[in-house]
Amino acid sequence: MRNWRRAWIAYFIAHTGKSLLWTASDLLTLYLLVSVYAVDPIVAGALFLAGLAANATADLAVGIWLGRHPHHAARLAGVALALSATSFPATVLMAPHGPWVLLAATLIFRITYAGCDVPHNALLTRLGSDPARATWLARGRTIGTALASLLAAWGANSGANAIAPPLYSIAFAALVVGSAMVPLLAAFPLDPERHRRARSVGLPLPFLAASVIGIVALGALAKAALHLPTLTAPASGATILALVIAGRTLSALIPIRIGSIRSGLLILAGAYGAAATLAAGFAFGSPSAMLVLLGFALGTTNLIGWALLPALADGPRGYGLYTMASKLALGTAGLALAGGLGRVPAFTSDGFATFTWMVAVSCLVAALLAGLRLTSLAARGFPSS
Repeated sequence: MRNWRRAWIAYFIAHTGKSLLWTASDLLTLYLLVSVYAVDPIVAGALFLAGLAANATADLAVGIWLGRHPHHAARLAGVALALSATSFPATVLMAPHGPWVLLAATLIFRITYAGCDVPHNALLTRLGSDPARATWLARGRTIGTALASLLAAWGANSGANAIAPPLYSIAFAALVVGSAMVPLLAAFPLDPERHRRARSVGLPLPFLAASVIGIVALGALAKAALHLPTLTAPASGATILALVIAGRTLSALIPIRIGSIRSGLLILAGAYGAAATLAAGFAFGSPSAMLVLLGFALGTTNLIGWALLPALADGPRGYGLYTMASKLALGTAGLALAGGLGRVPAFTSDGFATFTWMVAVSCLVAALLAGLRLTSLAARGFPSS
């Protein structure tokens, strides 16, 4: 048991380090390119989407390759982490050299990041051998991501003359802390047999569909919170973000106990059902408490999904498929927000109410997929305990 606890601690440490690169790129890249280096917002947004698409595609490719060659996971993760950490600062600092240089740096960073992200995620199958263990690992991931977000936000207050030190510091810290995944992958090699099982896509499609629909819906609502109607917005954008992040962090403390795949799927369905009620409530007002609850819903559904993955994913390619779909869903959430806003910077009261009702309906669809079809799926073929 002591060895397992040490492995879990190492996993949490590695996740925090790896997440430094992801959260820093998510929180800082667009802001710094537009606000500090005066890059055209359309160009910056196109670079961000291109990098996200490349990362999503690489996730699937790495997952398929590791499914066939799992013994290379530790070596791949070490090299990929070094390359992604080294290239990360260039995704911002190369701005004076033009968009094509920025695109090259962005693609190198995003593609190499998949090489350390997928094998580290696939460790959940080895370390989370039952739903209870997987739930604790998912809690640790939530806390590690929140800590990484706080550390990465340090670079947001830097000007053009002072932005390089924070970026290099983040990259160095991510490399040092995230490297804990390399000996962990060597000590717990990925299962070479799981990818030969019958499920050709690597994940049950209804679970994947429920996850994608939920991520798009709740992700779009979280982004929409920064564009609330003036009369209902509770505070500044920074405060809104802080409230959502606080709620997401608190979700790690929720006393979820997943004893089987069946119970986990029902809990996931209940979480999306509760999220639908919350989304509908936004149509009638947006007090600070509701923003915390929105973050809580985001964190809870994410935690349950990752807790179920070790039992549902068919080897590394299942994790690659899940992360690919998740990242494309995040991009779709941004497009959904743009469609809801149209050409104005903030919602009208009626427009925001319509948007929240659409989110609520989407969450209900995710709940039905998880609670009805997947419970039946578990009963027909997947282990129930």
